[in-house]
Amino acid sequence: MPFTTLFACTQDLTDAATALLQLDARPAPAALDAARTRLIEAMRIHTATKDRLLLSVLRESEDCAHLGMARRTTEQDLEWRQRTLDHFAAWPLRAVLADPQGHHRATQRLLRLFERRVAHQEQLLLPMAHEALSQRRRAA
Repeated sequence: MPFTTLFACTQDLTDAATALLQLDARPAPAALDAARTRLIEAMRIHTATKDRLLLSVLRESEDCAHLGMARRTTEQDLEWRQRTLDHFAAWPLRAVLADPQGHHRATQRLLRLFERRVAHQEQLLLPMAHEALSQRRRAA
């Protein structure tokens, strides 16, 4: 299974989230927009890759636990994306400039959410995908 692509997308996602956190406390409008655009694009690519490489394996499984995890993960990923967009909406440039410490704290919370999603992928989804593939090979 070519999980190398997924690992690269995950690293890009983590790097983009970290870059947002490391922005200057008073970022230029272009820098803030670029960091947010980079993060959203990394999320889009990561989600599509995870769906193609991991969740599709779980959805093709006959194991109810695998099917349930694929469904639950898809729902959680949509919520994760929405929370990220809500963060951006709550922190327009004027709010960032007015309360840089508040923005930094909110961005740290967002980064922790990203870290939890990555941990979920590595600790639950990858082992389940390997299990599903193993079951598929045994059945063949």
